[in-house]
Amino acid sequence: LLLNYIIVPALSYGSQLALGAIFVTLIYGILRFANFATGDMMSFGTMFAVLLTWYFQSLGISLGVLPTALLTIPFAIIMMILYMLTVDKFVFSYYRMKKSPSVMLAMVSIGVMFVTQAIVRIIIGPFDRRFFVGSSKVAEIVYSRSTANGKRALCLGGAKNHLIVTPDAHKPTTVNGVISSSMGSAGQRCMAASVMVGVENVDGIIDAIVNDSRNLKLGEDMGAVISAAARDRISSMIDEAERDGAQIILDGRNVDPPANYEDGYWLGPTIIDQAKPDMTCAQEEIFGPVLTIIRAGSLEEAIEIENGSPYGNAASVFTTSGSVSRYVSENAGAGMVGVNVGVPVPRDPFSFGGWNQSKYGHGDITGTSGLSFWTNLRKVTTRWPND
Repeated sequence: LLLNYIIVPALSYGSQLALGAIFVTLIYGILRFANFATGDMMSFGTMFAVLLTWYFQSLGISLGVLPTALLTIPFAIIMMILYMLTVDKFVFSYYRMKKSPSVMLAMVSIGVMFVTQAIVRIIIGPFDRRFFVGSSKVAEIVYSRSTANGKRALCLGGAKNHLIVTPDAHKPTTVNGVISSSMGSAGQRCMAASVMVGVENVDGIIDAIVNDSRNLKLGEDMGAVISAAARDRISSMIDEAERDGAQIILDGRNVDPPANYEDGYWLGPTIIDQAKPDMTCAQEEIFGPVLTIIRAGSLEEAIEIENGSPYGNAASVFTTSGSVSRYVSENAGAGMVGVNVGVPVPRDPFSFGGWNQSKYGHGDITGTSGLSFWTNLRKVTTRWPND
């Protein structure tokens, strides 16, 4: 017991920390940047050691009294080295070629760290629970496979968030909220609201949204999109909307890049008006600086449009009417609803999570609901006889 439960684990954990410190020191000394993914790359190798140990044990292969893991360590080291070389080839070498500063390489390593963590957790799983955030199609696959293998799973998918704007909305609040929600982070976030549903006559508010969006400065107020493929995909969706009869009242295609950032993948703020609810731009997640406007003749029609989305992540209403606020809050088909808020992200202790194709599984990821996901309830029934 002393050997298996104290000495061996202590030596293993201590060795991991020591090797991690050596790796970080060597990497910083050679590459001149802190690679935050070093520890997780070691975890990647550990994952293979664990999986191979289970496999060897199932075959009856062992080293007698010695741990079976000793047999698998060489293979795990090889897999870790191959993974590190692959990441360096397809990720870090690009930024070295571009002569990116050390801080950029450190930021990239954080991304590699999160991706590596996701790979390890998807393959080996955190005990009997799995959590995932990604596209709805992949979320459904991960949820189905996880639950089929007896895992507790909560998988968040895509979104098509709606902003309902009524004629009585407070203009400055609405303009700022709509722009920050749709154009913030160049629209590349799950909480971006890419559809505005204008109820009755809201032309004055739309004109102000267009004017203020036109004044956003690329490189200062808004960044580039993530890749050339993303830029081309977004542009093609704008092209399709135009062909289908929608009006491009602010066009960010073929925009001039900001000075000193010509190599970025730039799209300017784009606003599509007079879209129909069944158009691709109104149904699918664009994930770019594009706002699609749909006109509705009544609040009931606006809710019907919002409910027609296959997703159900978030929705907001801009109004000065309490009754309108209550109606939308009670009838919107979304797990998160905001009133005069462009990005309705709940704060703890309230939980984050959508409905429909925006989430597969029960519960949410933060707040008390998130705690419940990681908790197993224990029920104790007692009886105390008198004699």
